[in-house]
Amino acid sequence: MEDKKPLICIVDDDFDHSEAMSDFLKYQNFQVVLFPSPKEFINRKTELNTYDLVISDINMPGMSGFDLCRWIRATPTPVRLPVILITGSDPTLDKALGVEAGADEFIGKPFSIRLLIAKIRSLLEIREKEIQRLQELETSKGLNAELERFVSPNIASRLNKDSRQGILQPHRAEVTVFFVDLRRFTAFSEKAEPEEVLEVLHRYYTAVGTAAIKYKGTLSHLAGDGIMVFFNDPEPLPDHRDMAVRMALEAREALQAQKKVWDERQYDIDFGMGLSEGFATIGGIGFDSFSQYTVIGPVSNFASRLSDLAVEGQILVSHRFLSRIKAEAFDSELIGEMTLKGIEKSVSIHNILSLKTESALLVHTKGL
Repeated sequence: MEDKKPLICIVDDDFDHSEAMSDFLKYQNFQVVLFPSPKEFINRKTELNTYDLVISDINMPGMSGFDLCRWIRATPTPVRLPVILITGSDPTLDKALGVEAGADEFIGKPFSIRLLIAKIRSLLEIREKEIQRLQELETSKGLNAELERFVSPNIASRLNKDSRQGILQPHRAEVTVFFVDLRRFTAFSEKAEPEEVLEVLHRYYTAVGTAAIKYKGTLSHLAGDGIMVFFNDPEPLPDHRDMAVRMALEAREALQAQKKVWDERQYDIDFGMGLSEGFATIGGIGFDSFSQYTVIGPVSNFASRLSDLAVEGQILVSHRFLSRIKAEAFDSELIGEMTLKGIEKSVSIHNILSLKTESALLVHTKGL
């Protein structure tokens, strides 16, 4: 397929002059359309981006080439339409006025055809590069939209804002980490059909992921049947601990509804959750070709250990965590002192039961 020939507009009330220029441009492999006046050009109501370049005389009755140029610049186009103005009057004065009107090039009569062709090809090359950049940008937007499905939304929103020296670089911050995994999932996956396994994971990820996004959590990774979410980075959340508890309660409710379906299908699957808070190193962890935005430090390990201990949908936290949230907003129960793998001292463990109702909160507040 042959390349599309550039379409050039000639606006000139001198028919003989415009015809001669048209013949020469066609010989140079351009398409040409003629207009005897700026008004004829405007009244055609053709999309400006249809044309690749406009050549206009300046001195014409009714509306000048300057007026036409100003009208073109006032009309929005995806890519700038180049304009060359030609005059037989005072070149110095007309050039200044042409620049003010937004002309790209200015040629005084008489002029060299070779000079005109050189200016045309130069402007068309610039326009072609702008078109390519626009196309690359549109392609990039589409790719970014697709890539956003593979990273946490609050990370994706910052990819276009932050450089590699920005907030996505490893840094230290206080976070709340939520961890959940499925019980007996390995045994289930060995017996079930692959389609059944994928459906279970999809429902599981949807339940947890939807709650995480709602409460502004950062989805760190989906590792098989394990999911980690952290709060207070990259988006600061003053009440990140309470937000994490609310997210866990909502995710548990969604998973309990899903568990009824699993029970009906005789899938022997359950889940447990853990929450912890503290300082950690956060950022893009990996190597030059691949990085994952995640949390490194004891806080994530502690949340994972609590999740391992949880049974039948429990949301386990330490006494320290419970003391740092708005405890009056949540019902909880003491599980007892437990020893966690990798932690020397025993830990007082609590199970978050529910979010207190507004009426219960009012009663509690009045009693203070």
